[in-house]
Amino acid sequence: MRSTWREHLRPDLIDFASSEPPGGFSFSEHLSAGPVTLTRGISRPIEGRYLAAAQVTVAIHDGKSFEMDWRRAESDRIQSSIVSHGQAHVGDARLPFWVRYRASPSFFAIALDEAFVTEIWQKGFDREGDFTIRTSIGIEDPVIARLGTLGRRELSEGGAGGRLYLEGLATLLTVHLLRGYGSSRPALPQYRGGLAPRQMRRVLDYIDAHLTDELGLVDLATIAGLSPNHFGEAFKTSVGKSPHRFVMERRLQHAMELLRKDERSIAEIAQAAGFSSQSRLTQNFRRVTGLTPGQFRRSLR
Repeated sequence: MRSTWREHLRPDLIDFASSEPPGGFSFSEHLSAGPVTLTRGISRPIEGRYLAAAQVTVAIHDGKSFEMDWRRAESDRIQSSIVSHGQAHVGDARLPFWVRYRASPSFFAIALDEAFVTEIWQKGFDREGDFTIRTSIGIEDPVIARLGTLGRRELSEGGAGGRLYLEGLATLLTVHLLRGYGSSRPALPQYRGGLAPRQMRRVLDYIDAHLTDELGLVDLATIAGLSPNHFGEAFKTSVGKSPHRFVMERRLQHAMELLRKDERSIAEIAQAAGFSSQSRLTQNFRRVTGLTPGQFRRSLR
């Protein structure tokens, strides 16, 4: 279906994972990790043309209200919407839409790789084949607003939470989009059990072996043989905390061991323990122990 639409309509394709968007769009901030991309951008006025994204996209308007004319690819009816600050646009990567506006709107966008959404659709919702998310313009959605706030903060901090945190946000957003904007509204099966002992051992061994790597939720879910959404729920049932929090605390434990017996600088220990920077280690170390790494090291003497 994708090639048919694009050959017939020839939309301008926006690849949010690329730092170089097509003419008429510009990105001021950009962060990609695994299947999720966060970006801030601005669009010049559009006289009237078809747009399509390379990813499933949620774009949240950041500026003043403006009027937008638009229509779905399968429709001949033009709709006019007043888009206000904080309202969102939801789009399926395979469904272009026609748009026209005279403003230069700014936006914050969360873009999700189609393969990531498909995996949750098929494994998490127990569905076969493709998903469809209907194009929606100027919506007010408190869940999207909340996840957008967390995404903005992560973007402004340069991805301090790491890939695992971003994929956790992406999983929550994907489940919400499939439930609320999918072609149907299936009830997500309730996952009440934790990980089996063999699954847990494989996951823990993988975390320990890759503690200094950029661990991703998709990677861990694949090790366990579950969808990202089911894995997150099952892991929390078994361990009592999210994968992101567990990995962070595992890294802190490793950092403490190094501080006890290693003479390297704290910056070097932060890197050896898997933290993106010394400040990130210090922030989490103080939160858990009440001490900075330097104070902890001095207390051992």
